[in-house]
Amino acid sequence: MHIGNDAEIFGASKAEITQELISVLPGGRFLCQDGVYAMVTGIPAPFLNGVWSGLPGPAVTAVAALLDEVCRAGVPYSLMLPPGCDEACTRLAAARGMEPVADTTLMALDAAGGAADAIPSPAGLTIQRLAPELARRHAVVAAAGFGTARDIFLRAITPDLLRLASVRCYAGEVAGQPVTTSLSVTLGSCTAIFDVATVPGFRGRGYGTAVTARAVADGLAAGSAWCWLEASAAGLSAYRRVGFRVIEPRRNWVSGS
Repeated sequence: MHIGNDAEIFGASKAEITQELISVLPGGRFLCQDGVYAMVTGIPAPFLNGVWSGLPGPAVTAVAALLDEVCRAGVPYSLMLPPGCDEACTRLAAARGMEPVADTTLMALDAAGGAADAIPSPAGLTIQRLAPELARRHAVVAAAGFGTARDIFLRAITPDLLRLASVRCYAGEVAGQPVTTSLSVTLGSCTAIFDVATVPGFRGRGYGTAVTARAVADGLAAGSAWCWLEASAAGLSAYRRVGFRVIEPRRNWVSGS
């Protein structure tokens, strides 16, 4: 498929999946205007309240209007845009005091091109799907892995969220200690992978690759034609080993408060 078409497919999937996830968050809101999307959770983390678009030329007026809506929530927020967006959007972010942060990369894997089934689990690692009542286990590992306050993940990843039929959550343990985690959401033809994290002291052993591969394998087994994720620079090589390919970078800004 053409790269532009790919980006549009995953943009639509992200919008659908975001609506699914925030449906169980008290006060969660999803907004859309002229191909630009926004979510508000009220949780004080910028990437849980933000505006994004998968279109190369999002309407500046729509971006501005949705940033206004998100800003009113009174919590940190973000803006994520594809390459080639109008420089007016960049100026808009700067005018609001938003700071540029590291790019992320949209990556995808199709059912015919993945290597998830061929990736062995590292010695000593046991991966299990978490029941809803074990949502806290994911939150604790993800918070440690991302260096984020534990309360952020406890509020975002709840038993109610894990009860959604679309959601699967995993924890990998070594000698009974949870050390790595991931979460996936399957809707329509796509599975999205989120929150891949490994706690400090256990990195570089293939644990993150293995827990990603498990999420991918289960998503494809559930009938997905595609899996996608948004990767930091640190995760690119691990995701490539699973079979993901780069679609395009994403430019990111966050508010100062």
